[in-house]
Amino acid sequence: MRSGAFAIALLCVSPGASLTLSRQPLVSRPHHALAQPRCSEPVATERREEHAAPAREDTVQERLRLFWRLAVPYFLNAEGAKLNFGLMLLLVLINSGISVIFSYVGRDFYSALSAKDQALFLEKTSNYAVGLAVATPLTVLYKFQRQRLALNWREWMTTELSRQYCTDKAYYKLEIDPEIDNPDQRLTEDVQAFTKVSLDFFITLMTAAIDLVSFSGILYSIYPNLFYAIFVYAGVGTLTTVKLGKALVGQNAEQLLREANLRYSLVRLRENAESIAFYRGEAQEEEEVVSRLGGAVENKRAILGTQRNLEFFTVGYSYLIQILPVLVVSPLYFAGSVELGVITQSTGAFNHVLGDLSIIVNQFEGLSSFSAGLGRLATFVDRMEAYQGPSSSSSSPATFQLAEAAASAEAGGGTPSIWHALRFGRRGPPAGPEAGAAAQTAAGGGEAPSAWERVLYGRGGAPPPPPRRRKGELRLEGVVAPTRGGVRNAEGGLVPGGGVLAVRQLSLSTPDGSRRLFSNVSVDVQPGRHLLVMGNSGTGKSSMLRAVAGLWDRGSGDIARPHTADTMFLPQRPYCTLGSLRQQLVYPRTVDEWARGSSLGTDGSLLDALATVQLDRLAERGVEGLDAVRDWGDELSLGEQQRLAFARVLVSKPRLAILDEATSALDLNNEAIMYKALAAVPGITYVSVGHRPSLLSFHASRLRLLGAGHSPCFEVEDLAEEPAEEAAAAGASGLAARR
Repeated sequence: MRSGAFAIALLCVSPGASLTLSRQPLVSRPHHALAQPRCSEPVATERREEHAAPAREDTVQERLRLFWRLAVPYFLNAEGAKLNFGLMLLLVLINSGISVIFSYVGRDFYSALSAKDQALFLEKTSNYAVGLAVATPLTVLYKFQRQRLALNWREWMTTELSRQYCTDKAYYKLEIDPEIDNPDQRLTEDVQAFTKVSLDFFITLMTAAIDLVSFSGILYSIYPNLFYAIFVYAGVGTLTTVKLGKALVGQNAEQLLREANLRYSLVRLRENAESIAFYRGEAQEEEEVVSRLGGAVENKRAILGTQRNLEFFTVGYSYLIQILPVLVVSPLYFAGSVELGVITQSTGAFNHVLGDLSIIVNQFEGLSSFSAGLGRLATFVDRMEAYQGPSSSSSSPATFQLAEAAASAEAGGGTPSIWHALRFGRRGPPAGPEAGAAAQTAAGGGEAPSAWERVLYGRGGAPPPPPRRRKGELRLEGVVAPTRGGVRNAEGGLVPGGGVLAVRQLSLSTPDGSRRLFSNVSVDVQPGRHLLVMGNSGTGKSSMLRAVAGLWDRGSGDIARPHTADTMFLPQRPYCTLGSLRQQLVYPRTVDEWARGSSLGTDGSLLDALATVQLDRLAERGVEGLDAVRDWGDELSLGEQQRLAFARVLVSKPRLAILDEATSALDLNNEAIMYKALAAVPGITYVSVGHRPSLLSFHASRLRLLGAGHSPCFEVEDLAEEPAEEAAAAGASGLAARR
């Protein structure tokens, strides 16, 4: 998805959200009346504002807060999650009870063996067999339920994160975000590790608590001194383990990053195999792969060194456990105070209790890896949910609400309760309506809430009513997280001035704010008056289309266009989805959506579109026809993919089509065929970016971008109409002359 993120984002522009943009700044006026400002305005060089919450403190309390916020939504929202979780808890209790029962069964078994009483020994053996017959299926069901719950949790969580990843073009924003690496790994491996290890560790904690209560009583009844000694032993072991292994958390996080970077370099090599082969770039690619492999291996060696130092202690710690309880209780056995079965029972109880108290010692390496993955996953979720702010087009609220919890920390005050500290950390719980209303009352000096409002809403009073949309306003499409002076992008059924596209005082910079591309560009596009955008390389032609699509908003100005359903973008590098030829033609809609929403939703219309762009042979190959599933991005040439993109426009019939050098891989004859077919679509208006002189005849006006160093930095001119054949011939002669 990384290589096709821009293409997918252009094809799948999200609907606008609930914020509003007045028509007032977009009053239509003739081109000659447009202001001609200077374009060489100074550009602020401030760093890009962060979308996510401030950097988190790496504390145990903060980790618990993140874990809680990521884990709880599944058990609250997923169907059947509570029932499955309750069944697992029941099986955990049963499994712990089985361990306690077998400690007594095993004690009697060895006591009978020590007494050399064959009849008693056979009786205890039969008891052991009965216990085994009952315990075996229960233990198997316990393990099965544990694995099934982890799988269901992973499925739900991955589905939710995938939904957010594909909402509001989050996949595109994360692609240009330098702080979020390898989102594919975070969606797959990190989620799988989180659900599995979280469940395992929770069960370990719960089992430890039950065993600690059950076996501590057994241990204390055998020998109180052994009970006291075990706490000292476990405490020393825990502190030593934390001291020796504290570097593992950072090393494991770094290993996750380096392994992901290594995989990404191999994926890029595979996806760009032909280009690399033409360049003969194998040596450089091999050097890059080996370099990244070396980084992963180097960090892994550091991890192995830390683990070695840690295991010098933990292995000895584990071996000593096997004889320590026997050494402590043996004087009682030799004095005849206890039987051999009591020795075995004390050993089992000692191991259970010590294992419960030594969770950090036994699980430290796994916990360090889990902590690293938790931080990566939380950062990923936090950043995606930050995109679903007030300007989001998504109707679904954020599932995990990490951003809300983080934002409330800065607005809130006071010391959180112990329960809130466990759930949310020192940030406290997210602000609710009462807090928002209270803040508004305090800030605005409004009237104090009535007694009835206090009963209903608390001391803060009733929350303020939602803002009402004024008649004639358009919805604001805040596609990128808000920046200072962001571009306001609106979509609606009617564009000011009766046009299909209106751009007002548009100034645009690169997403990081490092370079101004152009300033104060204004242009109107009326129905049927096709616009050609031209200019030298680097003047911001394609960037302007990104702003129209809502992908870039670093700058200022207003843009208005038709609804997303009536707008289609064709990037220079087409995107071929995974699926059949039919799915390629109706993309970005699904086949069912296209069939329901189109009166011409038949195979005939799809075949006609293929024939128009001279790709009808694709449907005639083999017996599958339109249902043929192949790797179209690999099978079709770039020119064929561009023609397939034109076929999508012919099928969708939008009001506005925006083409970013969409014929750059076509010859002049095919280019003319594509534009003639496009112009024949009823009610369509198109805006093109291109360099060829042959494009002039297919457009009514031209917007020339001159660059940020010119004043003014753009020109709008009407084009004289000439036959397409003459323009194509002129373009061909121009190409021949340049050669």
